[in-house]
Amino acid sequence: MSTLSLAGTLKVTARWAFGGLHDLQVDLKRPPVARALVGLTPGEALARLPVYFNLCSQAQTEAGRLALAAAGMPLGTPVESWRLWAECLHEHLWRLLLDWPRVMGAVPETAAFAAWRACRAQGREALADATRELLEHRVLAGPLGGLLARLEVRLHVGQGDDPVGAGLEARVQAIRDACAALAANRDYPRGSLGGEAGGRAEGWVHTARGALHHRLRLAGGRVADWEIDAPTDRNFADAIALRRRLPEHLPDPREAKAALERAVLLLDPCVPYGVEIDHA
Repeated sequence: MSTLSLAGTLKVTARWAFGGLHDLQVDLKRPPVARALVGLTPGEALARLPVYFNLCSQAQTEAGRLALAAAGMPLGTPVESWRLWAECLHEHLWRLLLDWPRVMGAVPETAAFAAWRACRAQGREALADATRELLEHRVLAGPLGGLLARLEVRLHVGQGDDPVGAGLEARVQAIRDACAALAANRDYPRGSLGGEAGGRAEGWVHTARGALHHRLRLAGGRVADWEIDAPTDRNFADAIALRRRLPEHLPDPREAKAALERAVLLLDPCVPYGVEIDHA
């Protein structure tokens, strides 16, 4: 099984009629990867995490390590904060430079993103400098910057809020905050809970999409239970969050599909996704 298929898939469908979307359905399929950790020794389970979760592998590994430590099995060493900040920035910039330009009809900033990724090998300070440069001269000076400027004008003249504008502004601010934290080498948000003898222990780590939780229980020196609660699982548990991010009026099926894809991107799934509109 490939690492891509291990992540799962997301399919969002709806029916367009009378200027709006109806029968909105969310189908998130997640293979029971955590179940494969049951029966392993703590060391074996920890080693599997970056193999099973190539996306946000640093955060996944750290959440598992923290949970095991809380359960009385301190293994490995903490992931360096700057590497977690770098991984968080990677996910934010991937969306802003590659996916959002595509849905807006602009050319993705593929070369700029690739150049930024290469800076990760040069260490924390070089990456912080590259992130500031990228944000100011490629993100804010590009198509997204123009969109944000127009949305800000709309807000000032009282034309109401826009979930796309609010979501993009929040992501840009998250990049600013993460970049500042990276430059200052601040501790990355993470922690653990529980750990009573024979009970459940939890490790959590901040990610670009929200808090990632690993919950587990050990028995007889092996993993008796392991649960992973990722932001994608919460955001796409049903269609409620998507519905809140859709305009009330959608004049035609083409615009309806585009609006639905924008809503999916705002919720930012960590799995491959597809959007289908029925207007028969």
